[in-house]
Amino acid sequence: MAEYEAASDALDAAGAGVVGLSVDDPGRSEPLRRTLGLRFPILCDPGRSVVRAWDLYNARERGGIAVPAVFVLDRDRRVLSASVDRTAARVSPRATLAFVEALARGEAAPAALPRAEKVSLGVRDVYRALANALRRGARTPES
Repeated sequence: MAEYEAASDALDAAGAGVVGLSVDDPGRSEPLRRTLGLRFPILCDPGRSVVRAWDLYNARERGGIAVPAVFVLDRDRRVLSASVDRTAARVSPRATLAFVEALARGEAAPAALPRAEKVSLGVRDVYRALANALRRGARTPES
């Protein structure tokens, strides 16, 4: 989500809004949103009905979570393109922005978002993950 925050100004300028979706309740999602400095909202699906309906549910991980995914919807909420990804490979904000900009210019956009790219973790990413785990501990969302 943090990667999309970094690209949110450019996505806004292209006419795209960013929204996150989490299986956590608002009491956990809002502190995460503030910690990561996200300006976009995180919608909460603690009952996991949306992630199940959109086939994004991963029951094997941490009590059942959503898999990473990017959906581009039009103003009528029709899905123009979707990429259901993995933790280690995702569609980048840069690729999503290029797709949205092509749509905004009225160009023939690709039929789908580009393929997911391998996620590279830097030292800063590993440090933040470890610091968060030490600060918050390992938690399993309630089903």
